[in-house]
Amino acid sequence: MRILQISDPHLVAADAALVRERPALRLLERAVEQAVALHPDLLLITGDLCQDESWGGYVRLRRLLERCVGCAVGVVPGNHDHPMLLDAVLGRRCRTAPADLVVNGVRVILLNSHRSGCSAGWLGDHQLGWLQGRLADAERSALPLLVALHHPPTAIGHPVMDGMNLMDQDAFQALLVPQDALVGVVFGHIHQHWQGCWPARPEVPLLGCPSTLRSFQSVQPCPLDRADDPGARLLVITPDGQLEHQVLRWTTA
Repeated sequence: MRILQISDPHLVAADAALVRERPALRLLERAVEQAVALHPDLLLITGDLCQDESWGGYVRLRRLLERCVGCAVGVVPGNHDHPMLLDAVLGRRCRTAPADLVVNGVRVILLNSHRSGCSAGWLGDHQLGWLQGRLADAERSALPLLVALHHPPTAIGHPVMDGMNLMDQDAFQALLVPQDALVGVVFGHIHQHWQGCWPARPEVPLLGCPSTLRSFQSVQPCPLDRADDPGARLLVITPDGQLEHQVLRWTTA
């Protein structure tokens, strides 16, 4: 099972617009080219899809995703998103959070950590209750489990980002730590490679993803020494439930 995770493209309605001094649409096209070339089973986009939260921005993303023939697509909203517009435009092409899907024998749960008017994340009691119910599904409990959301479910050691991570992370962690099938938790928001773990499950990686647009100041060294370049993460889950992963980078030129 191969998953390509991309994150934080920050599209806007105008095709040629610069976002944070870079061409958001053109750089996302590069990421989709990576997806087409790598033939993943699942393309996973972990939030901040549309910087201006516009219908036009989501339409541009939908048109790009039409190139990913034969590939499932999962999408979670970020703080720079409008979840209702996202669902309206992308819901027929993608699986949008919250969702519990199985792709090639691997279970992927998508969560919506968007909270209106707030940069930090929040799952809320209703979604946490939904997650608890899904985790109790005996028919899927033996499958390798990957969980995806936008906001980091733990502090990453960044003076700014740690003030806007997942606010109900303790409740989230309490639900996931007992899950023997859990192989990893992946997220966006931080615009950089990052790897950590929960002390109670040191073998389960918590993985932040580079942005397809622009990086923030790195907390950890970039594996490819290209921390400023757009990037993604390739995840491979083996038949015996082992998670392998690597950071991908490409140029802005």
